Amino acid sequence: MLSYVHAFHAGNYGDILKHTVLFHTLTHMLKKDKPFCVLDTHSGSGKYLLSDQRLLKTGEAQNGIQKLLQAPEKDLDAIFGTDFLSILKKYTEKGFYPGSPEIARTLLRKKDQLLLNELHPAVFEELKANMHTPPLERLQEEKALPSITITREDAAAFLNRSVPPVVKRGCVIIDPSYEDAEDYRNTALMFSKAWKKWSSASWLIWYPLLSRRKDEIEALKQTVTDTVESTNSTQDKKSVFFEIQIRDESSLTGLSSMYGSGMLAVNPVYGLTEKMAQALPLMEKYLR
Repeated sequence: MLSYVHAFHAGNYGDILKHTVLFHTLTHMLKKDKPFCVLDTHSGSGKYLLSDQRLLKTGEAQNGIQKLLQAPEKDLDAIFGTDFLSILKKYTEKGFYPGSPEIARTLLRKKDQLLLNELHPAVFEELKANMHTPPLERLQEEKALPSITITREDAAAFLNRSVPPVVKRGCVIIDPSYEDAEDYRNTALMFSKAWKKWSSASWLIWYPLLSRRKDEIEALKQTVTDTVESTNSTQDKKSVFFEIQIRDESSLTGLSSMYGSGMLAVNPVYGLTEKMAQALPLMEKYLR
């Protein structure tokens, strides 16, 4: 939806969950010398000023990442891991919050590929500008950044055209706005169609927990699960989901019905479930 701009919501508890799952996924992929490709269907601006009036208006970063970073160091390390915590501190100390494209840039090597897509025209220009400035932090010793391609098109068209990429090892992150009920169904269909073309990738799908969209959320989760488990010949689950509940659902009224956030992970990397089992209760403890 072209009316949605993530700059109002950057650094909120949804971003915290989403980017923690993404970071753990990418760092695991880096353990192998083989190159890999990251596709981001709804890239947003890449990084965000914490002093942006849009973000100050909603207060979501103040009640999200800025609030969480006040927690005890040992608990922050348990949530994020040492490396991601270092990145978050470096960016927030300089007045920024890193989105998924920026997080990927801090991690990926020269031989890796980053494919970014953003449909909103103004946000697309912000993304291009941000990707042409050096990242504030790099976890790689090499100075050279990964190959970055930025496109502006419908997410489903981008994904269908881009998979499978030339580099067959990789990760896809899908992060729609979910402004309409149809967005849940469209996301499920977009995933199902693309997954059949690149079933070996790790797929990460973010979704909000909304009181008025429970049926749509369950349908999304069920469609994804049915798609991947129908071809699963092993005992291991190919699809898992992680959720945090930050607000009391019973106290919400009207359109302000987002009480939590979720992430679907298909082909989750080794150790992700254990890492998130440790992180989720602590996220809820300090963000409520």
